[in-house]
This record gives sequence, structure tokens and C-alpha cells, in this order.
Amino acid sequence: MRLKNFLPRPIRKLSSMSYRQIWYELRSNLWFSSLIYAVFAVVLIFFSYWLDFTAQIKQYMPDMFLTTYELTYILVSTLIAGILTLNAFTFNSILVVLTSFSGQFSPRMLSSFISDRRTQHVIGIFNACFLYVLIAFFLINEEENGMYVAIPIFTVISAFLALSNFVFFINHAVKWMQVPNLTNNMKYESQQTILRTLLKDLEPYRTKEPNHTEKELNEREGHVIAANAAGFIQIFDYKHLIKEAKRDKIILRLERRIGDFVTEGMPIITYWKIDDTAVNEFKYRRLIYLGPKKTEVQDLEFGVNKLTEIAIKAIGNSDPNTANNVIYQLADLLVSISKVTRFTPYLTDIDNKLRLIIKEESFDYYLYSAFSQISVYAKNDPFLTTNILEAITILSHSVPPENHLCCWEFAKTVARGYKEGFTYAYNEQRFYNSLRGIAQKTGHLNRYKEFEQEIKSNMVIEK
Repeated sequence: MRLKNFLPRPIRKLSSMSYRQIWYELRSNLWFSSLIYAVFAVVLIFFSYWLDFTAQIKQYMPDMFLTTYELTYILVSTLIAGILTLNAFTFNSILVVLTSFSGQFSPRMLSSFISDRRTQHVIGIFNACFLYVLIAFFLINEEENGMYVAIPIFTVISAFLALSNFVFFINHAVKWMQVPNLTNNMKYESQQTILRTLLKDLEPYRTKEPNHTEKELNEREGHVIAANAAGFIQIFDYKHLIKEAKRDKIILRLERRIGDFVTEGMPIITYWKIDDTAVNEFKYRRLIYLGPKKTEVQDLEFGVNKLTEIAIKAIGNSDPNTANNVIYQLADLLVSISKVTRFTPYLTDIDNKLRLIIKEESFDYYLYSAFSQISVYAKNDPFLTTNILEAITILSHSVPPENHLCCWEFAKTVARGYKEGFTYAYNEQRFYNSLRGIAQKTGHLNRYKEFEQEIKSNMVIEK
């Protein structure tokens, strides 16, 4: 029986993950950062113990820094309760923040708050301060040492650090809960995912002119690799998939996207062999990581959907300002997506030979993922519908020309979906000015008048 079977379940889980998954899991849990701070606190307290008991630092310090055993005992025992109270209040504040966020916005945001570095540093510092004072309480001994220097000094520093940390956390939580900061942080996380996934994982291998194309592959000659478990596809290890495909002289085609749910026996890879050499299919299954949930490790759409969900929840809660903010943040996120990828499905090895074909994703795929649901929920709201069109106008000025057509087509879809008419002339002017701006930028100005008449004829006139 393998040693792995005797390990705790969390350790077994980490051992089956990729490095990217492990880093994502560690960042999304509080215990990892708290453990690091706890180790630092233990090292510091034993260093203090060495200074007071072994190095006898009191011989070299002025009398003003010397503290008797009684005073040290009172100081340490009192600060244990104080730091523990601050710690408990901080945890209570975190629970309040998480409950508020879950109900008002989206449960998906909980992981964003927990994985925030400042949140993790705050919890880690509190735990380190409490652990230092607690261990110091058991280490001080009147019989071995009647005067102390290092332990009282570091104990007082821990108290001031805990107090400052508490003030910092309150300020951090208040700022983090503000909608502009919230949506901007989530957009930034998604942009970092784009840089990691597209630039580091895919872009070095992408090509528009491979030595083979998908049309040249005979479907009948393809061999299917099926999933051996159920779950969401979290990671494709593109680098090693290409490396192993080159070694086996085969061409791989992924049958599913990141974030898709697969069941046991569902095809996930089709491969074509150049010769009759046997292929170890198990090693390719190991390079596709499944899990019980979607993650942002490689799933760009997941980050887009988190922002979309906030906008939809805001519309349902009659909070148009939040929805508007999300709409413009989504536009900026789509600009980032359009700039860092060429959206070609062909990945080649270092010899420019086709090795991997991924599911093709065009820019309009992400455009529709970002705004289609919002436009459905906002179809009776002239303000939100116009803001979506304005966001597409901004988008059309920032994306490459090859993406202009899908911007125009989607703008037409949004405009056709709104049929409630306008109460105020200003809203109507913004609506048609945005449409005209999109048509002008995308090169469809000659069709704009005809489309405007179509929209007006289908729109209900407000009385």
C-alpha cells in the first residue's frame, strides 16, 4: 500500500494538484499565512528567551529597560486577554463582512476577500502576537531569572502591533466593501489571471499557420481518451501536454473547455498517431486536473462571470450605480483579453509542428459572456441599457479592428432587446448617440439609419 494513502486528506489533495492549483489553494485559505506568522512568533519568542536566559542581555542594558519578574508576569498575563479580545473582535468583523457580501453581492466574492493579502496579513499578525504572548507567559520563571529585558520589550511591541493591526483591518474592511474598490479588485484579479493563463501558458505555443489543420485530421482515425472521474476541469497542463505529444509523435485535441463539467467516461481528449507506437493514455489524464468547483487558475470566463453576477444581483436589489460600475469594469477587462491573445486554437512545439488543438474561443465569446445576461435583466431599464451601449462604444475604440464586427452585432442585439421607449429625451439621445458611435467606429455607419428606424418602429412609445 502506498504511503500516500496514509496521509491526511488535505495533504493527499495537494499532492494530486499542479503547482498553480497548490498556489491558488494556499492563497484562498487563511491557515497558510497564519502558519507562517505562527512559525515566526515561535522563533521570536525563543530568541527572546535566549537573550534573557542565556545571553543575559540585562547586563548590557540601561536600568530603565530592566523589568522584574512580578511586573513582567502582570504585563504578559494582562496583554494575553487584551490581544485575544482584539483577535476575537477581528474574527467577528470578518464574519460580518463575509455575511454581508454573500447576501448583498455574491457568494463567489468570499474567496476574494479571504485571499486578499491584507486580510491574510491581518489575521496572521494577530495570531503571531497572541501566540508570542501566550508562550512567553509559560516561559518566564522567577527562580531562573528575576529580571527581564527582551520578553517585556517584545510583549509591549506585540501589543502595539496588535492595536495598529486592528485599526488597519477596520480601515481595510471598510474600503474593501466600497463598490468601486470591490469591482476594481475583482477586475485586477481577473487581469492577472489573463496574464498568467494567456501569456505564460498559451501564447508561447500559439500559431495561426500550423503545418496541419483540424480539417486535415480524419475523425475515424482519432483515438479517444475519456475522463476517469467527475468534476469541473480546472487546469490543462498545456506545456507538458505539448511536450508529451511531441515525444509520442501525436496530435492532441481537447474536447472540453476550462470550467466544463465532465462525468466519468466522457471524452476529454482525441489524439491522432503518426505511426503504430503505443500511447500511454494515463499520463495525459494526469495532465488534466479536475475538481469539485470552478477556479480562476485558468478559467477566464469565471472571472468575467463573477463581475456579471454582481451586476445582476445589483439590478435585482435596485442598485443601478453598482451595476453601472460593473459594466464599465467588464469593458476594461474585455480590452485586456483582446490585447493579450490571438484566439487561435492551434498550439505547436518548438519545431512549429502542430501538437495541441484547444476549443476555439473568439472575442465575441467573452463579449457575450460579459454582457448578455446583464442586457436581459436590464432590457426594461433605459439607463442600464444605454450604459451597456456606452461600454461597447468604449470597447470598440480599444479593441483591434478584427473585433469590431462582433461589437456592432452585439450592440444591435442589445438595442433590439429594449422596447420600453423613453420617458426623457436625454435618455433617448444617449441611446442613439451610443449606437451611432459604435456604428461609426466599426465601419457600419451606412447601415445605421436603417437600423435606427427598425428600432424606433419596434419600440413602445411612452405616454
